[in-house]
Amino acid sequence: MNEVEAARRTAVLVASVSLGGCPACAQSLAALSAPRYAQRLREQGVILMASPRQADVLLLCGALNERSRAAADALVADTPQPRALVAVGDCAVNKCVFAESPALSSQPLAEALGVNVEIGGCPPAPEAILTAIAEAQRLLAGEQVSGETDEEPDEDIPGYELEDARDDAQEGE
Repeated sequence: MNEVEAARRTAVLVASVSLGGCPACAQSLAALSAPRYAQRLREQGVILMASPRQADVLLLCGALNERSRAAADALVADTPQPRALVAVGDCAVNKCVFAESPALSSQPLAEALGVNVEIGGCPPAPEAILTAIAEAQRLLAGEQVSGETDEEPDEDIPGYELEDARDDAQEGE
């Protein structure tokens, strides 16, 4: 195993992308860069990236609207394989309070982009996001992530869903 492969097995590059909605989930994602979470990020081997084109894990938040659908598809297609997609927050998982908006895509972001991990909550706690990143790392280690974004994920590819991330985070405190 060369040095690049060894480094790739020990570190995961994570980028976040907001595709619309309110900024609550983006604030939870931004909180991950605070010193409070720095130790856990290091322990998990997580490196926060600015560019999705270099990421192993994409954290996607917001309600997908018709205007951003093509850009979201291109963004996911430009992310190198293997990759894991994480839907962050209720808007990404089920369109939440924006469900009746005619401007939104007919599918929630999680369905439209075929995400591997879903985190509920409005907004989800940073601890829940860290848990979802860990799950995405496990999926990547087994290379059990969906390939094409145009197709539905295979039935045998495992997913992970946090029913209510806020409850999970509160239990751990």
